Amino acid sequence: MKNFIIFRHGPIAEEYRKVFYGQVDVPLSSQGEKLSLEVVEGLKEIPLKKLFSSPLKRALYPAQILSKEKGLPLEVRNELKEINYGTWAGRPREEVYKEPLYWERLKKDYLSPPGGESLRDLRERAKKFWELLKGLEAGNYAIFTHGGFIRALLCELLNLENTLFFAFEVYHLKAVLITLFEDGIFVIKGVNLKIQEISQLMESSYW
Repeated sequence: MKNFIIFRHGPIAEEYRKVFYGQVDVPLSSQGEKLSLEVVEGLKEIPLKKLFSSPLKRALYPAQILSKEKGLPLEVRNELKEINYGTWAGRPREEVYKEPLYWERLKKDYLSPPGGESLRDLRERAKKFWELLKGLEAGNYAIFTHGGFIRALLCELLNLENTLFFAFEVYHLKAVLITLFEDGIFVIKGVNLKIQEISQLMESSYW
């Protein structure tokens, strides 16, 4: 049995919150750093086999600290990056919303920034990473990534249409817990979990 504890990064610096940042390597806010350290402390109580992280520093920050303090292997994967917003990246959301092209792209693939990734592309990345996870040995794994990636993974696992991509609210530094059994069956045990809820749910079973 494998448990995957998947976190969205912490809150980012205030000046970037109203822009399409995507794969722009924006920093955490001071609150984001503080909350990241709280998650690191909580994860020290869970026996982990390995860590995975996006290379973007807002996700990588807690992963690197946890890896160093617990002596855990850390694998940085490009698949875990946020969606690439292409020509929208770094631009204010309100500015982009005023452009007819934004609404045309939204109709085309629900979200398809010019020069960037479509939701289909993002889901392909999520699917590829899930296949990697399926091949791991039994144990507990912590994964640090982004809201878009987590939504894409949930849509892919549940075979949902792209129109439901934003049906999932994914909070900063709250966890999605997925248990994968030896027969390939998986159970999503929780979404937006607090750090103290994770251990209890890992040990519990409906059956």
